[in-house]
Amino acid sequence: MVAIAATARWRARIVAAAASAGITLADPLAGVPGIRVLTCARGDLGAIVPRLARDGEPSRPAIGAHSDSIADRELRDAVADVAALLSLHGNVVLDLDAGGRRHPPARPDVVVSAGSDHPQWTEPAVTLPVGTDRRGGPLTVALTAGPGFEGALLELARLVEADAA
Repeated sequence: MVAIAATARWRARIVAAAASAGITLADPLAGVPGIRVLTCARGDLGAIVPRLARDGEPSRPAIGAHSDSIADRELRDAVADVAALLSLHGNVVLDLDAGGRRHPPARPDVVVSAGSDHPQWTEPAVTLPVGTDRRGGPLTVALTAGPGFEGALLELARLVEADAA
């Protein structure tokens, strides 16, 4: 299952694109004010993303990754693997943990980080399963977009999902 947290404007666009692709999206948090989370089956992003126009977005967003600061080795490796995959597709991925607190890097357009079982999204985000840990539990990675980069976020998520298949 892929979870997508979307602003009201992007929620409507994602639902319309899914409907035109014949995909039904579930909203498990429909009754929770302020949180809009859509879930779709694995493989559905590939059908939804081409139907969404990326109005005025740059073709290559600035991407940053948090991996060194993740304590769990398997999850840290999963985030690093996703960052490496995105760089193989021509994206520049900045290490957000480099430089420490004294010299934090500029905020990127899209951030790659560890997924959470209980997301507290305030920005559009996609949480993707990318494998399992040594105990058989899911490893999830989150991609979070800054304002105006929702289309780029879904395109990057599609790349990650296609690689995981």
